[in-house]
Amino acid sequence: MRLPVAIAVPVHMLAVWLTFMAVLWITRGVAGGVPALCLAIAAAGLLWWRSVRRASRRRAVVQGAFMLLALAPLAYVLVPLASSSLAPLSGDASAESWPTGPGRTVGVYRYPADPARARHTALVFVHGGPGAYVRDIDRAFFASFAHAGFEVVLYDQVGAGRSSLVSPEHYTHDDNVRDLAAVLARVNMPTVLVAQSYGATLVTSALADAQVRKRVTHLILTEPGRVPGARLSTDKSLSEKTTHAPDATLAPSAAVMGRLMTPRALLAAFLPAGNGLASQEELINLYTPDVQRVLVSNSFCKGDTAVLDSFHPGRFNLIANVRVSRDAARAATPDLHDIAPPVMMLLGECSYIPRGRAMEYFGVYTPKRAHLIPGVGHIVWGNARGQELTRDAIVRFVDAAPGMLPNEPTKAGAQRFVDDGR
Repeated sequence: MRLPVAIAVPVHMLAVWLTFMAVLWITRGVAGGVPALCLAIAAAGLLWWRSVRRASRRRAVVQGAFMLLALAPLAYVLVPLASSSLAPLSGDASAESWPTGPGRTVGVYRYPADPARARHTALVFVHGGPGAYVRDIDRAFFASFAHAGFEVVLYDQVGAGRSSLVSPEHYTHDDNVRDLAAVLARVNMPTVLVAQSYGATLVTSALADAQVRKRVTHLILTEPGRVPGARLSTDKSLSEKTTHAPDATLAPSAAVMGRLMTPRALLAAFLPAGNGLASQEELINLYTPDVQRVLVSNSFCKGDTAVLDSFHPGRFNLIANVRVSRDAARAATPDLHDIAPPVMMLLGECSYIPRGRAMEYFGVYTPKRAHLIPGVGHIVWGNARGQELTRDAIVRFVDAAPGMLPNEPTKAGAQRFVDDGR
């Protein structure tokens, strides 16, 4: 029995797409997905022939046109969207390369302490992402702590910035934890650990190890992301922006959205690790400066466009972002209420991160202090006033001096803090 055209066409198109996806998954995108496309073409031809072999010429033409239409987006997926050659990195006198494991190196920025004020204490910054890097604004801000006597170390997580690329199956949360442990071992001095966004997720997992804990004197969580093992939630306080103050979110152009949402990039990120559809280098090059500017815009408060305009993008790795994020959601959630290093949390007034996310950290730690930094977003040192307040908060915390800002939120007032932010 021959199906009516109105039913046969969508059924056959869906069958072609499913054939392509199944073969692409099974073959892991080998040879850039060409075998998957060839089998999809064969499936389309077979379905067309079986459907029209005793049909009218008009039906054959109509169904043939729709089969070609079904194949067009599949062919588009196989077309590279950017170069697979990375441009060389600019020179930087403060940049070093530290090995953290077989085939893994991290790009490190180091700023020695002012000898006249030396504390013989390191300050190590763990950036967010994942798949991101130490931004120029991070470097400029944390370099100032060298004048306060800290040995300052910032590093790009593997896969992005100045760090090495590795095989995608080695972009994992646990690998990042081991890299951090190796960095702290090489620093080899009492350390103030400052972790931002996903960096807080990473540090929280790392502190489950007693060998890491013994190196850390103070922990500062700035705008923390999900705790390890946290799942997506429909609760507004965990899934939607819950702050009154507006951020500087940019409305992306069609061209930018086209690169952010391209099926090729999404398929390459979500196919099994090590797939051959698109190289990491291609996807890194796909995230051009205008794309990254859109991505980072919601980390600033509305009105901070001058700071946003000075943002200089580096190498962002989509594959590392997807794989590490997924891995961190499966990690164990440690109980660190009794750790020796005192903990401080710093939050931004106009953060895009739901306030409830940060409040989950009261279920892991017992923070000694928490401060809401006014006039800043997800990057709490995102403008001159935020830098002043954040620097003062960190130094006072390390020196056990009273903080200038109110101690809020607290565990007891966490729900009120979330409600007040709506």
